[in-house]
Amino acid sequence: MPQWLNEADCKAVLQSLLSAELAAYRGSPAPDWQSPPAIDSLERLHLAACVNEFFCLHETGVEDRLLMTQHVDDWASLVAQAVSDTSGLTFRTSGSTGAPSAHLHRWDAIEAEAHALAQRLVSQGTLNRVIRWLPLHHLYGFMLGVALPGVVGVPRISVDANALPSLSPGDLVVTVPPRWDYLAVSRRAWPDAVVGVSSTAPLAAETPETLLQNGLSELLDIYGSTETGGVATRWYPEDAYQLLAHWQRLDANHIQRLGGQTATPLLDHTRWLDDNTFTLQGRHDDVVAIGGVNVSPGHVAGRLRGLASVADCAVRATESSGRRRLKAFVVPVEDEKHAASEIAQAISQWPAAERPVAVTYGDVLPTNAMGKPRDW
Repeated sequence: MPQWLNEADCKAVLQSLLSAELAAYRGSPAPDWQSPPAIDSLERLHLAACVNEFFCLHETGVEDRLLMTQHVDDWASLVAQAVSDTSGLTFRTSGSTGAPSAHLHRWDAIEAEAHALAQRLVSQGTLNRVIRWLPLHHLYGFMLGVALPGVVGVPRISVDANALPSLSPGDLVVTVPPRWDYLAVSRRAWPDAVVGVSSTAPLAAETPETLLQNGLSELLDIYGSTETGGVATRWYPEDAYQLLAHWQRLDANHIQRLGGQTATPLLDHTRWLDDNTFTLQGRHDDVVAIGGVNVSPGHVAGRLRGLASVADCAVRATESSGRRRLKAFVVPVEDEKHAASEIAQAISQWPAAERPVAVTYGDVLPTNAMGKPRDW
């Protein structure tokens, strides 16, 4: 185990992972770990498999011991002892752009990124505490909420309620774009020398400006993905992204870790200004950011077509009051009422970012005079 990772960190990450997996398995809200939930034998098997994959316990041979213990503290202790002999952590994509995929991030890569982020952040002032308001089992959450404060040697505080704790100069607030949007309209003053970090999707255009006007000292935007980890950062939306210190440019579409031998493809078209700075020119695929989550409209359309009452459909992004969501046009198999009922029941179980907020029904998908798909 890296020296900067302690058992308390392991428990916090473990609880974040178990909460998300149990909620998804049950189709219900995440449990409150103040009163650990009762877990049946099938749930235990599922959760043990998830923990085994995430922490790479299969590399140590202790994974079966997860089924021999009953308490989350015992699992945390087992994980803390085992990860000193593992290669790293396995993070999964959300699945909103297709089938979820697993990506191993080795300990040396995690540590190199944490040091690179620390170098970028400490250049703006003293870092005293990290306030983490995000899931720690996602790559961004682990990197900023666990690895970064670990290598710097500062306290980390998790936000368990839906409000920040009392802040002090030198605090670093780490959260996701929808919560930064919320803080921009709900928090009118910030203590001096409090810095924020955002990642997973672009911020709404007005959010950074409002936060800085209200007293947030700086807001760092990180560009990256589960596949790559953090790649580059910028302090202002109008700035170009600057590569983090552990990366180097190979060509217009690829980067490479310093000292590495493998080319890493970028998920976006880029325009390089020099070997260290670039701007984004749009995704290679159809993915759009919805509330800080990358979602493929084509993937969502495929899920809708899988319903018995849907003959065909199209899904697009739509914006209202600067907030992006999805909308759908559906051709029912029989009638609109039947399709609407099945769609409502199905999407109620989907992640919020994947749910169309408006559904239009018709006999054929809308096309232009050339027969090409058009908006509606």
